[in-house]
Amino acid sequence: MNETQKDVGGRRTLVVVPGRLNYFYNQAGRRIAEVLRAMGSSVEIRTLAETDESSFDLAFLCNVSEIVASIGDEAEGLKRLRALRGRCRELLSLSIDCVSTPWYARLCELSRQIQADRIIDLGIIAQTPPERPKGDPRYEFLFSGLTPSESRTMDRWTDDGPERSIPWAFVGHVTESRAALVDRLIHDLHPGGFVYVPALAPYTEQGSPHLNEQQFDQVLKHTRYQIWCSHHDHFYMEPERFRSSLLTGGVPIKIVPRKQVPPAGSPFSYLLFSVDALYELSDQSFTELADRFRDDWRNLPTLEQGLRTLLGDPSLADASRHVRAA
Repeated sequence: MNETQKDVGGRRTLVVVPGRLNYFYNQAGRRIAEVLRAMGSSVEIRTLAETDESSFDLAFLCNVSEIVASIGDEAEGLKRLRALRGRCRELLSLSIDCVSTPWYARLCELSRQIQADRIIDLGIIAQTPPERPKGDPRYEFLFSGLTPSESRTMDRWTDDGPERSIPWAFVGHVTESRAALVDRLIHDLHPGGFVYVPALAPYTEQGSPHLNEQQFDQVLKHTRYQIWCSHHDHFYMEPERFRSSLLTGGVPIKIVPRKQVPPAGSPFSYLLFSVDALYELSDQSFTELADRFRDDWRNLPTLEQGLRTLLGDPSLADASRHVRAA
């Protein structure tokens, strides 16, 4: 992919995406590019293989681990990223992950090797990263707010609860705990849910036997509740799950361990359930919960507000609010 826009002022920016691996990071790159263009920046979206010798004021790497893997040779991928570092005034490494996982530690290590300036956590609530070796890029949180096109999509949704024929959907790679949760959903919530639990594999945009973004969205548009649980033991609010439910008019429900208490100040804490409390969903009004979810999101920063603060633009700094755990 290679998308460019004529310079209309502001920073000249490169957004590097993996391209052929998990589509979530390609999507994150397109979202950031949309907002930066609206802010007046000239933006190019490229895979690492498509980069040339051009120089940039700013570059976003949408998951450096997957970008390196997309080249097929780690040493070659790192070599290209170090060369890019030399042509960029500021290099930002983007993450959409729990900071307590080994894959986040891997992202930090690669970001350090290429001398990225900052690691940007695109998420729902700020996290506290583990202690990292001296010289690692510093962590900064960026709320995964809506882009202009996403705001328009959200505003089109109205009360269509009765027309949603799928009571719940569970999509994610299979683990023992997830299989057990699906069994509970069928028996305790409703037997008519949608279940897709393949073996762990890349979720590419094209040429994959798995659900892609468009197919998943079509499922969610007919679903009341998107229900999932993490495949690790740490507290994390997956931003893409919350956002995809928002943009398809549904309600996200995250299953957490009964003894796992969300950090103080967590948004959408009323959408976090233990498996033993699933029956409570049957007593709630889907329409009221969906309206509350949308109203609460409208009171949070947009992605533009967050990026302006992140990049040091004071024009919207007062409007942008960081969502942080106490």
